[in-house]
Order: sequence, then C-alpha cells, then structure tokens
Amino acid sequence: MIPGKIVRFLEQYANVAFAGTRDRDLVPYGHRVCGWSVGADQRTMTAFIPEEFRPNLIESLQENGELAVTVEEFPSHETYQFKGRYIRNRDVLHDDVEIVDRIRRRFVSRLRPLMAHAPEEALNAFVAKPSLAVEFEVLEIYLQTPGPGAGSRLIPPMEK
Repeated sequence: MIPGKIVRFLEQYANVAFAGTRDRDLVPYGHRVCGWSVGADQRTMTAFIPEEFRPNLIESLQENGELAVTVEEFPSHETYQFKGRYIRNRDVLHDDVEIVDRIRRRFVSRLRPLMAHAPEEALNAFVAKPSLAVEFEVLEIYLQTPGPGAGSRLIPPMEK
C-alpha cells in the first residue's frame, strides 16, 4: 500500500516523472510521464504517457511486465521510485487530462521563478499532453531524493 504521506506528495507537490521499462531481452527503454494518479485502493498507480514516448512501451510491458516510475518535485528534488507489475493500458479519459493539467500548472508555478521572462506557452510545453494511460500494481517504493538515504527501499520495509 502506498503510504498516505507519499500519496499527498504525488497529489499535491510532485511535478515531474519518468518511466523505465525493459523488453524480454532486458533492453531498457525510457518514457516521459506527463501525469499520474493513485488508485482508490492505494495499491495501484496510473501513469499518463505522451504520444512521442510510446515507442517500445506496450511491447516491453507485455514481454516483461515490469515498470518503474520515478516521480519528483522540482526544484526540491524530493523523489520516489515506484516499481511494479503492469496491469493494463487504456485510452486517456477526460479526468486524466484534468490531472495532467493540474500537474502542468504545478510545474510551471515552480519553474516560473527560475524563468521569469519565458513565454507561458514555452513553460507549458514541458508537460506534454497524455495519449495513453498505463496502470500498474506498486510492489516497491524507493526513496530517491539526493542525500544519505537515496536508494533505500521504503515499501516493503527493509529487514533489519
């Protein structure tokens, strides 16, 4: 189960994400993620993928079934990686687009102080439109925030 503290991070603060897959031969592929949502059961996540990052995605998920999604809050770099098992993919729904729009606004608000004179449309372009939703069961969560704890597994907890 995704802890409430991390759900709040995902829903209120996080603004950048990237996914990794690998095919049956373990060849890795990277996929930009423009949004995400946590399932009502807090055991699943859905990642929203832009069209230009779809190549090799479905094939890799069908062949290997593993997905890793790293989500960050820029510019603090608080970061978590979610590893899990592919469940399904589907078309993007209206509610999904609204989620991505909220994340885009959140990202632009954090970027604006660093790029005060950049045109609004240029900043908005950093978060692409979603074209596919990928649902996966979260099996592990890792802390990836730079610092002494980076790389430590949070869920399931490491045995001492």
